[in-house]
Amino acid sequence: MSDLAERSVIGSLLMDLSCIHKIYNILKPDMFRNPLLGAIYKEIVKAYDIGQIANIVTISQALESETFTREIIGQELKGCMDSTITSTGIPNYADSVVKDYKAHSLRERLSKTNIMAAVVEEQITELIQDLEALKRSEKSKSKKLNTIVDQYQAQYFKEQTEEKLYTGFDRLDDITGGLEGGDMIVIGARPGVGKSALVSQVILQMANTGKRIGFYNLEMSDKQVYERLLSNQSGIKLNRIRRAVKFLGEEEKRFHEANKELGGLDILISSGTKSISEIRNECRHQELDCIIIDYLQLVKADIRYQSRASEVGAISKAVKALAMELNIPIVALSQLNRVSEMRDTREPTMGELREAGDIEQDASIIILLWNIDSEDKTRKGLKVDKNRQGELGKIVYRFDGNEMRFVETDEEVKVKGDGFYEARVPTPFD
Repeated sequence: MSDLAERSVIGSLLMDLSCIHKIYNILKPDMFRNPLLGAIYKEIVKAYDIGQIANIVTISQALESETFTREIIGQELKGCMDSTITSTGIPNYADSVVKDYKAHSLRERLSKTNIMAAVVEEQITELIQDLEALKRSEKSKSKKLNTIVDQYQAQYFKEQTEEKLYTGFDRLDDITGGLEGGDMIVIGARPGVGKSALVSQVILQMANTGKRIGFYNLEMSDKQVYERLLSNQSGIKLNRIRRAVKFLGEEEKRFHEANKELGGLDILISSGTKSISEIRNECRHQELDCIIIDYLQLVKADIRYQSRASEVGAISKAVKALAMELNIPIVALSQLNRVSEMRDTREPTMGELREAGDIEQDASIIILLWNIDSEDKTRKGLKVDKNRQGELGKIVYRFDGNEMRFVETDEEVKVKGDGFYEARVPTPFD
């Protein structure tokens, strides 16, 4: 009966995708007993989340593997359509799948419980928690410490098999130790300093290592994002890309090679104003490795608040919750207020994040960027001002605004007696 209900759900969606809203918040991909049907449902939902329509061709291309050949996938999809008479019954089909999932999960949970008088009270408590979560179609989020110990202890003092996410900037990655799932990383700077260019470079570096990145750009158009990425990837100056009418020298070769490379990267770009719930709905089935939000103060709140600070605080907490839910790092850019501009050094602090209170608390890592020299805008200071799991530090970067490219240097930031900054390369006598 479960297999027929699962086939009927898929068949209904292939016949009429508009009926997905009837089951979207009820049925989850991991509730399917048939792994192929569960994978097909997930692809349909992934496409729906980003405003696309999944069909037999796109599903077959996405799922084709050694386990599921295109022929097997095609036969399964055809069988789903043949076994479905009408899509109007999709709520009933989904309800049958959910009930079967709960029955199977309950039997499995009870079969694993070895009742012992000495710990019966703890076992009853754990069982009640699991059953309450199952009733809500969720998994219990509470774990005993000994379960956590058993899960993680074998991962330490050995070669790391779990691959962390890195920015591609060696000195910055040494300080942060890499980005981990559940982290909210905030990058703060004044307008025009280069924070958007910095994350554009990070996006490319991550994507070039095979990572899937979601970029929520709330202040530029798709075309502007493309131009920045193209300039960084090709080495052609941004002004040339935007204004030139003819190629010069090797520009044509670099232009086409960069476009080919960009076309092969797994980057999901979403432009325009978004609320945090819209970002969550688009991301939760996309299996992203990292999300970039540019920038935090442009995200819409889902409800109205009495003050702007409260609104940004709620958004910050929602971003952190999303990072925890998806178990991926989320990098959120943030504006700074004008206080740092009044200092001779212009070096900001995390207290200057605009509407800063909750952002400071929620962020695992806070990175601040500023112009070291008010006259030479190519020299940027970067400091890790908060690092919940690691060290703090400062780095000097050289920035080429024409190519939207940051380069780390070995310079150190030193303060002169008059309060101004200078950057210099360390010597053996230091």
